[in-house]
Amino acid sequence: MYSIIIPHKNAVVYLKRLLESIPNRNDIQVVVVDDRSREDLLPKLTSLCQQYLNVELYANDGNRGAGASRNIGLSKVKGDWVIFADSDDFFNDSFTKQLDSLPNPEGCDIVFFKVNSIDSDSYKTAHRHQFFNALIDGYIERGEKDVLYKYSVPWGKVYSRKLIEANGIQFSEVVAGNDMFFACSCGIKAKTYQVRNEVLYVVTVREGSIVNTITSEYFLSRFNETLKVNNLLKELNLVRFQYSVLYFLFNSYKFDFKTFVFVLKSLFQSRSNILIGIEKILRFRAVLKDRENRKK
Repeated sequence: MYSIIIPHKNAVVYLKRLLESIPNRNDIQVVVVDDRSREDLLPKLTSLCQQYLNVELYANDGNRGAGASRNIGLSKVKGDWVIFADSDDFFNDSFTKQLDSLPNPEGCDIVFFKVNSIDSDSYKTAHRHQFFNALIDGYIERGEKDVLYKYSVPWGKVYSRKLIEANGIQFSEVVAGNDMFFACSCGIKAKTYQVRNEVLYVVTVREGSIVNTITSEYFLSRFNETLKVNNLLKELNLVRFQYSVLYFLFNSYKFDFKTFVFVLKSLFQSRSNILIGIEKILRFRAVLKDRENRKK
């Protein structure tokens, strides 16, 4: 059985598109966890979920963000395989085929897939898939294991429920970057895994989404989660897989001096290697577009 966890907030129209991309099968459990959407949207959300026999709707009534919603979802899953999706994305046309080709979860902890990305409104090809698909290619073509630690999002993969529960892996309950530590921890704990060249998922780019929001609070939340992951990798002698912190160092001044000082002080205290990713400076515009999920 497969369990699909979907955090939701004020995106009923997009959620409908996602649910329509999921096969209506008895062996698929869909867990939607609402993070206190607007009151006027709740009747529409309830009505939408009731249209599908395999969809269960729960509430994250604390308004604690996607990380908390995903943790609630993990407490409800029944399947041997766990899959994550964001409410404004959807699954590829070959999703059913990919599900039916999965190995026995007793013998595989994670299956990594490629993803596509589009503009949510125009459906034109976007850029968000490029980094993650490069990780897949790096493993398939050269045996590079970056995919285990740097595929920093929960979607695009299928997880063994046993892997998550046996290691007590949870999402960070923060406003942004909640998935980084979860994704990296799963990669660290995975003893067996597959990396496939097929596309499983379509991630979208749209104005107003969480990943598209750049505020001081969101910026610092992502920064703190990046340091948290880097510290974990350092403890396990996996320093070569650490994330670059240059983006945070070079952009912290845009908010205020206090933010810049905090970032600089945190990097010093954690003894972060600020030279990681230095080669990206030559293409900083492309890096900014990727980091901030810009449409242009």
